[in-house]
Amino acid sequence: MMSNQGEPAIRLDRVGVVKQKRPVLAEVTLSFEPGGAYSILGPSGAGKTTLLRLLNRLEDPTTGSLRFHGTPYGQVSAIALRRRVAMVFQVPVLFPGNVGDNLCTALRLQHRDDRVDEAELTRLLELVELDGAMLTRDAAALSVGQKQRVCIARALLTAPEVLLLDEPTAALDPTTAHRLIAAIVGLSRRQRLTLIMVSHQPELARAFGGEVIVLVAGRVVEQSRAAQFFVAPATEQGRRYLDGTLMGTPP
Repeated sequence: MMSNQGEPAIRLDRVGVVKQKRPVLAEVTLSFEPGGAYSILGPSGAGKTTLLRLLNRLEDPTTGSLRFHGTPYGQVSAIALRRRVAMVFQVPVLFPGNVGDNLCTALRLQHRDDRVDEAELTRLLELVELDGAMLTRDAAALSVGQKQRVCIARALLTAPEVLLLDEPTAALDPTTAHRLIAAIVGLSRRQRLTLIMVSHQPELARAFGGEVIVLVAGRVVEQSRAAQFFVAPATEQGRRYLDGTLMGTPP
């Protein structure tokens, strides 16, 4: 899969998704630039997680198209795409064994036999602000926040260009959540990693920075810089989202 210089990391053109005869996304056109940070906000049922799943090829669109560096998604195998577009889910899932075993699972799930030495695994843990000594710790003994950080480190093992985050702090207390977001943003700046996060917490999107995309009833109703959005949203729907009065309606 070749990257075309100057193309967005990911582009969606008039994407729609219909499930059980119900529209979930409609006419979504977006570009995610290399190294950018994007928060996808909106009320429950707006289609936020469906959009994220499309980006990771866990679902395919009903209409429209997606491209990765200019290459249509349909021309890229799901495994090849997920090596470069990794996803971290809302609930951290670790497998039986120690932390090191869990990190290497990322390669096994992609049918790769790459060997990763302990120094590289330690570096990954340190990137997400975990002690390298945790490699031998039983994964089941970790706190929820530690498990989520291990999941992020595991996603990074394949050296992705894009990291998708689906409500990554939903199970965390506010202090831990903000520390995790700070670690992810710092990582993005060091590695020019494109970040795309779904969140229901505006305050975390503010800390995330970059751009805010507001989805309502499957449609993009606003996209602006986070610094502008949280001071003066450009649309009535954006303002209502921030004051908590926005409800979703079908497309």
